[in-house]
Amino acid sequence: MKTWIKTILILFVITVFSVVTIMTVKYIDDITTLPDGFTVTAHSGSEGTPDNSMEFLKKAIELNVPVLEIDVTFRRDGTPVVIHKDVAGDSEGMLFDDAIRYISENSETVRVNLDLKSVANLPAVIEILDNYGIRERCFYTGVELRFVDAVRSDGRLPYYLNYSFNKFKRKNRKEHERILAVVKDSGAIGLNCNQKLANRNLVAMFHENGLLVSYWTANSEKDMKKLLLIAPDNITTRNPVMLTEMIDKKN
Repeated sequence: MKTWIKTILILFVITVFSVVTIMTVKYIDDITTLPDGFTVTAHSGSEGTPDNSMEFLKKAIELNVPVLEIDVTFRRDGTPVVIHKDVAGDSEGMLFDDAIRYISENSETVRVNLDLKSVANLPAVIEILDNYGIRERCFYTGVELRFVDAVRSDGRLPYYLNYSFNKFKRKNRKEHERILAVVKDSGAIGLNCNQKLANRNLVAMFHENGLLVSYWTANSEKDMKKLLLIAPDNITTRNPVMLTEMIDKKN
């Protein structure tokens, strides 16, 4: 091959590489800007505490987390309790009333993610929230399609739709459009799903349509970095200290 041809090819490769590098750097700069209102949610049982325990509530409030999550279900008599079960036994679970009283007495800012495991008696949940003047700081997750009618008809708290889909289609625009339609139809404020399904383009599409995206549960540094690049509205984690420090370093 002639020398001048080799030179042209080398210059072409260098030019292409430079353009790609510049575009990649710009892309990284763009996607590491977190949206306004971004939150870190302390998953129930964060920082080595027992799930759905008073110890967890104390730790989350001590750490001044923006959002804490508790699981909510009901005993057979309709009493709301904090436990990860579809139906609680007569003596199972911390009373929801006790949990909300503690939160209201010890924090004026923390928001509460009520992860529903049942919708058997939502009016009792609202009554307790109102008794302690904390309803405006609360919202539902755990709202699967089977719960939508009950949550929507009650209509007194905003909610994310918990929705799963084929991870092999997570990069497919048609699939993103389908998921967007499902969430819109549900009346939810956004999508809450497994971090394994995270995708930047899906998040962008939701934001363009005025909807939020929340991912759970990112516990490793690798998963946290991946989600921070995708820039959703919320990341739920059992390690809020690690995630917060990572964000602070970036800033």
